[in-house]
Amino acid sequence: MTQEIRIEGGLSLNAKVAIAKIVINDAIDRFKRPFVVWSAGKDSMVVLHLVRNVAEERHMDMLPALFIDHGQHYEETIEMLDKISKEWNFKVIYARNEDALSAVKGNKIYLKDLNKENQEEAKKIAQPGEILKDENGEYFEYSLETSVGNHILKTIAMNNAIKRYRIDALFTGIRWDENPARSWEVFISPRENPPHVRVHPILPFTERNIWEYTFKNNLPIHPLYYQGYRSIDGKYDSKKTSDKPAWEQDLEHTKERAGRSQDKEGMMEKLRRFGYM
Repeated sequence: MTQEIRIEGGLSLNAKVAIAKIVINDAIDRFKRPFVVWSAGKDSMVVLHLVRNVAEERHMDMLPALFIDHGQHYEETIEMLDKISKEWNFKVIYARNEDALSAVKGNKIYLKDLNKENQEEAKKIAQPGEILKDENGEYFEYSLETSVGNHILKTIAMNNAIKRYRIDALFTGIRWDENPARSWEVFISPRENPPHVRVHPILPFTERNIWEYTFKNNLPIHPLYYQGYRSIDGKYDSKKTSDKPAWEQDLEHTKERAGRSQDKEGMMEKLRRFGYM
């Protein structure tokens, strides 16, 4: 079985939506404190909408959302977060690594300014050449496009929130077709440190499916997608891939994350071993 068959499988969008809702219902039945990881990006917006639909069908309150605040979000992202959470009436928890963000000096984070846990995590995850040194000591770049920056600013923030709010399940928007490291993920995926499960309702969706679902359901769209961005993360690292809106680009024959300033694909497997989505 090829990866392409696994990803698409000949299923219609309606079938994939039905599968997603089965996964969501199963997780809500099994776990006590589920949250939705939400970034205002296209994939997490689809998951948020699917979870909202299931919650309405079950006559229950909308699940809370977990927003990973790495300190580099576009202003449009924060505006969407505030607007949609109010309109859809759900609570948002901000996950921030305050220790790391308070240590930012220009575009550097010095190890000596971090607590012991963050220092150990930085050294554990860093790829060769990511821990640098100047007259003030060892540091890494304040960037989301390195293993160490991504891990400290995003994964550690998320893990701390999981422990603080006793989250036992996280709905995420990852898809099989995004990355080889995600191509064999399963719908309900246990994690050990901290203990919880990742729930992946839209694994079979393609990038094209995401836009089909978005327009079919008239979902809010981040303004940067109109400007030619296909993958949105930090404002210092994301780049537009075309002057065309994301959904008008050649989604099937070009890389979705080509607009990042550095290709994260090569380090994705290691990041995921340490808790990244």
